[in-house]
Amino acid sequence: MLNLHFWLIPALLFVLPQLTTADEAACNYLERHEIERRLSTKTPYRAIANYNETPPFYDGCHPTRIWAIIRHGTRNPSKSVILQAKERLSEIQTQILAQSESNLCDDELKRLRRWSWSHIEPDDEKLLVAEGEDELIELAERFQLRFPKLLPDLYDPEWFYMKYTATQRTLKSAQSFATGLFGRHRIHAINYPQPLHRDPVLRFYKLCSRWKTDVDKNPETMFYARSFNAEPAMQSAVAHVRAVTKIMDLTPQDVQLMYTVCAFETAWQRRLPPSVWCRFFDVASLSALEFAEDLEYYWNDGYGYELTHRIACPAIADMFAAIDTLKPRANATFYFTHSGTLLKMLAHLGVAKDERPLTHKDFETKRLWRTSEIDAFATNLAFVRYDCIEREPQILAMHQERVIRLPGCPQDDDLCPLSRLRANYVDSVEHCDFEALCQAAN
Repeated sequence: MLNLHFWLIPALLFVLPQLTTADEAACNYLERHEIERRLSTKTPYRAIANYNETPPFYDGCHPTRIWAIIRHGTRNPSKSVILQAKERLSEIQTQILAQSESNLCDDELKRLRRWSWSHIEPDDEKLLVAEGEDELIELAERFQLRFPKLLPDLYDPEWFYMKYTATQRTLKSAQSFATGLFGRHRIHAINYPQPLHRDPVLRFYKLCSRWKTDVDKNPETMFYARSFNAEPAMQSAVAHVRAVTKIMDLTPQDVQLMYTVCAFETAWQRRLPPSVWCRFFDVASLSALEFAEDLEYYWNDGYGYELTHRIACPAIADMFAAIDTLKPRANATFYFTHSGTLLKMLAHLGVAKDERPLTHKDFETKRLWRTSEIDAFATNLAFVRYDCIEREPQILAMHQERVIRLPGCPQDDDLCPLSRLRANYVDSVEHCDFEALCQAAN
């Protein structure tokens, strides 16, 4: 018996580690941050938020006005994505579960069996979800901690001006932000102006017929995004997902759908593991799918066409009007809007601008234009006016709650003189002929 144990134990020691290692490999989830920071415009704000709530201090200066424009928080997908998930993704789910052998571990198979979108209907498209509410509440609380005197916790309609577009997701975002500032029991007292679907400041591009025809509906706008499908990085991503799912006829569109659902489900739930659909990706494939979306937004909403960012001038002009203390405006202006507005404004300001236009050949190059960082849910852009004792008024610009130094402003100082900022964007304010810019060519 002793001899038997002597031979059995090494044999068991030899076999068991192999089984454990194989099982771990099958269940080897990506780290949450590896997924959450590569979800393009579906990135949850928690992945990029600035949690440092220390009030900015500049000797001899104090904040007197703030103008901020904020993208709505995490939402449901569009109707088309909901329908595709219910139909095509359910088919893929069935195919994977029907396999006699799977690349998934038991826990992943259980999660995949439970997966369903029966709780979401096409009519629920783009509605703000609970996570989106939390994003805006927390964002407001941090802004208030940084600027306590500028953002008192008592609502005064002469001090605060808040506006949203004619959508549920921006309305709920505005109400959630107000909850963070004033408490839930006070938000019903807030005066909001009439919301507009085609708001000339909050959604200027909806009023620009030339942009719609020359950019948004122009097939050439998607040329580089389409071309990236033939690049090795994207082909490798598709091959990886085919290998993991063991479905060799998955199309690039199927893989894109899996990525989109991975993104939304992960964004929705901060306290649950990432979506089971994220399991089919590795860092390289997620990065390739993220880059494909970066290309799309670069050309449709960013630097790709000059017209796209030039038409943001009404929003820039509104900002200067709001921080001008000689004009009868509220001290704190908060706008709640959409991805397309924020991206066009960032490009107008020269933020995240790469040295040359982004193309399908730039996947391996380091880029500033990363929608996961610059256009997550609840993305925000703020300008804070500081009045100073010994110098002219100064402006603090912030993006994603972090100080940014705009082109043409001092690069060794957080604050930019108001006169200098005005001079940098004088065309945006004094020569913003939006009607002429947007006149569609005959």
